[in-house]
Amino acid sequence: MIRKLLITELVISLWVVNPARADYYSDSHTGWWWYERDTPLEEKKVPKETEKADPENEGKTYPSLSLYTEERLFDMDPGEFQKIMDGFRAKAIRWPTEGNVTEYYRVSEIARKKALAFTNTSEYVWQKHPELSTVADYPTNTPGMQAKYGMEKEERERVLEENRDDFALVMFVRPGCEFCDEELKIIKWFTETTGWVVKEVDISRQPELARRFGVTITPSLILIQKGNKEYMPVSAGVATANEIEDKAYRTVRLLKKEISPDEYSLYEFQRGGSYDVNRR
Repeated sequence: MIRKLLITELVISLWVVNPARADYYSDSHTGWWWYERDTPLEEKKVPKETEKADPENEGKTYPSLSLYTEERLFDMDPGEFQKIMDGFRAKAIRWPTEGNVTEYYRVSEIARKKALAFTNTSEYVWQKHPELSTVADYPTNTPGMQAKYGMEKEERERVLEENRDDFALVMFVRPGCEFCDEELKIIKWFTETTGWVVKEVDISRQPELARRFGVTITPSLILIQKGNKEYMPVSAGVATANEIEDKAYRTVRLLKKEISPDEYSLYEFQRGGSYDVNRR
């Protein structure tokens, strides 16, 4: 009771001594309480969560969405955006709080939308300008893929048949090499279907040939041409029949100067199309 009286007397004395305080209480129905005061309250400064310094790397800080608007991120240069996104990911992984992980996925959503916008526009451009698309030379539907595979196989078989008298394969083996035994079975199929000659060389008996062609792995296949000192490795280790057929076909074309190294994967029926690197 005595305490309440002392507090009451203190309030009255302040009210009497300081008229400004009396005025404050007299208009308490207005002012700060009702947001009518011209001078706003000083905003409480909250430290930015993203400005956490890395104690192990002085000066390193992580980004925060409080520093970027969605519009700014969406219009940002891709290189700059990638750096910022890496920062959000690094912060979320280092401190996987709900806030940090949420920020990372909000930025990821912007990246996804940007990628989708580019993809959608690409589809539109390819439809409007089909010459910029690869669909004519590399179809993605089943009928087109089957037709493409048939054209590739026909061309490989034709080139190998036309050149079987001028080219040959040399297969390097060694005793006790089980990989060589498996490759010999595949080579047998290759010779029977293409009519090509494949010469077998045992590197333990003819080490000078292995040194000449730089062979250190068995089995190894080398393609040679009659009257030409140039040669070309075809495979090292076990290669499938399709791999041997495909690489032999391309190597023949290379040695005959029909294609250059930058045209290595080009089929003749693709020349002049979107897969021809020299088309201008």
